[in-house]
Amino acid sequence: MNAIVPNQPDVGQQSHAIAAYELAAKAVAGFEKVVELNVQTVKTSLSEQQALVNAALSSGSLNQIIDLQFQQVPAAIKKTCAYWGHVEDIAVDTHNDLVDALQDSVQSYLSTFFSLLDSAASIGMVSTGRTNVTSPLVIEQPPAPQNDPVVIVDSSGNVVSSSPRMDLH
Repeated sequence: MNAIVPNQPDVGQQSHAIAAYELAAKAVAGFEKVVELNVQTVKTSLSEQQALVNAALSSGSLNQIIDLQFQQVPAAIKKTCAYWGHVEDIAVDTHNDLVDALQDSVQSYLSTFFSLLDSAASIGMVSTGRTNVTSPLVIEQPPAPQNDPVVIVDSSGNVVSSSPRMDLH
């Protein structure tokens, strides 16, 4: 038995590769932002440590060195909170970029899928009754119940109930 196969280019594999590349590029971009933040943090930390060492060497007493260290605690806490705030911003931006890319990819897959269904319906490979669906989330409602009389029958098909009931659904 020979089946009619529509002559379609292999768009599916190309779109998979493009989607995978887009996702990888978004993830790498987020990783690059974190690396840039870390490099900037290390540079800033080194310059601050050099300034602290110079201040400690130029101090006249041990009390001044201890005071200098205690003065750095609130600044270190603020810097730590700022660092993690930047990391959170990068993570949120990367997450949003990845979600956007995934949504675009899924939309492309669904468009291709429904296009293939339409083309299959046009050549008679599938029933045309359901090809007008535009979203996979569309749910058809069952037909409204009819108020036909309901009778009880046995396994051989003989009516067992004495009168048909209208209130059973």
